[in-house]
Amino acid sequence: MSVYDRTYHGYKGPSTPTWSRFTVLSRYALQEVFRSRLFVAYFVACFLPTLVSTVIIYLRYNVEAMSLLQLDALDIVTIDSTFFYYGVVVPHTFLSLVLVMLVGPALISPDLRNAALPLYLSRPVNKTDYVLGKLTVLLGLAAAITIVPSLFLFFLQSALAGGEWIQEHGRIGPAMLIGFSVWIVVLSIYALAVSAWVKWKPFARILFLGSILVTAAVGNVFKALYGAWWGSIIVLNDLMIRIWNQLLGREIQAGVVPWMVAWICLGLFAAFSLFMLYRRIRAFEVIS
Repeated sequence: MSVYDRTYHGYKGPSTPTWSRFTVLSRYALQEVFRSRLFVAYFVACFLPTLVSTVIIYLRYNVEAMSLLQLDALDIVTIDSTFFYYGVVVPHTFLSLVLVMLVGPALISPDLRNAALPLYLSRPVNKTDYVLGKLTVLLGLAAAITIVPSLFLFFLQSALAGGEWIQEHGRIGPAMLIGFSVWIVVLSIYALAVSAWVKWKPFARILFLGSILVTAAVGNVFKALYGAWWGSIIVLNDLMIRIWNQLLGREIQAGVVPWMVAWICLGLFAAFSLFMLYRRIRAFEVIS
């Protein structure tokens, strides 16, 4: 058949920079995540511990408010590394775990189930761009409920307490940044790896949380039977507790996993998860 209408022309508009093309995937993924009203409600609720800690810090240095409430400054908890550990690290670690469990399995599994990866990778987006686009969603959401609130509380306390407190507890700020960064990176990569290998979202969520709980149970059994720290090398919670204690300068009990081993185990776990993720992301799939 002859072609008479030759009106097609190539695209001559501005091109998206290569380094930022993964953000297109992140933008649309975030829009999909925030369509759920239930998730929006949970996301907002994640800031309640920060609100409580903010009130405590404010009352600690506001004489008028404390007089109205008939409180003494000594009745308010001391703002130190212990306060940040139990008031910030513990609740926000749990909240970020639940957030990653809710969002992570829904990022890649639908693309695999609907055979959408060939459509993504046939465009000017490579495997790294695809992984970065999905990973940025988890990192951004998790950082918003962990790193941002913790640094806000640290700077608020520093501004109210003054230079003397900063000199004594200045390591808390970098500890919050490093500790939460490690936690959300490890969790996010693992969640994407699970999502890439399990195409059904509910089962992917069960596998994600179940694997963490099962390894924790097995590690605790080995610790109880043999009384050795090496049972903790498969328990994410134990590894992170050891790292948090090191970063915050808190007292470390005898018989716990060495800090160097904790860092190595987390690094190996993240590297293995990333390897399994990359193995699954490909433009075609051979079905035998």
